[in-house]
Amino acid sequence: FLIKGTKLQQTMKFFVLYVLFLAQITPSKSNEEELAVGPCQFTSKPHVDKKKETARWMMHNIEWGVISTISTREATKNMPFGNIYSFVDGTCDKSTGMPYLYLSDMDQSAKDLKGSTDVSLALSEASTLTHQDGKMPFGVQHTCSISASGIGDPENPPCARLVVTGKFIPLHEGEDSVDDDELSFAKRSLFQRHPSMADWPDDHSFFVGKIDIIDLWLIDIYGGATVIDVDEYFGLELQSDGTFASNDSSTNLRTKI
Repeated sequence: FLIKGTKLQQTMKFFVLYVLFLAQITPSKSNEEELAVGPCQFTSKPHVDKKKETARWMMHNIEWGVISTISTREATKNMPFGNIYSFVDGTCDKSTGMPYLYLSDMDQSAKDLKGSTDVSLALSEASTLTHQDGKMPFGVQHTCSISASGIGDPENPPCARLVVTGKFIPLHEGEDSVDDDELSFAKRSLFQRHPSMADWPDDHSFFVGKIDIIDLWLIDIYGGATVIDVDEYFGLELQSDGTFASNDSSTNLRTKI
């Protein structure tokens, strides 16, 4: 067809037609993508006496950490290999305590986990220093931030650190051993809190996995580490005010989504 007018008008008309064409061929967003909101609203850190609550607070509020696997690379075979990974334990309003990851088969950590499923995930309260455009929980800057004056440092014990250790379990779609509801919830949570994941390339073989926790090691104050009972950790439930309290309705959140 012929479009009349000046060269500028013709260019503008072609641009409008091109935009309309793209709108027609671009698939509509799924429910998962529509839920994308980015970081959740940060809640207050539990009192230092509440160890298991602090562990759950960290697992729910912190968005990334370091996973360590047993290396399968020839140069570092059977040695620890640490790698930055984003994770979630649920949507903003639902915390399971279970860390869910989104991995690519092309990544070294995923390759290592095919050799041994032993894995740990290390979290630091210091990672919240840049949370939500600089907004951070009260006290974090004082205890975690490095400065010429003051006591702040990520290695300072009041700057909480949590290491969870367990077995990695891949959640591949279509496998008989995979709970479809859990997989759907995990992927929905990942895409909600890490929106860019929805656009990661399909040809990189991304898949969802989780860490089945067998040990929780926490330091959040001077005096040494606390080893947290795994069942007590999973026995907590996220409340509407962002705190964690014991779940008295029999089964813990480790076994239900």
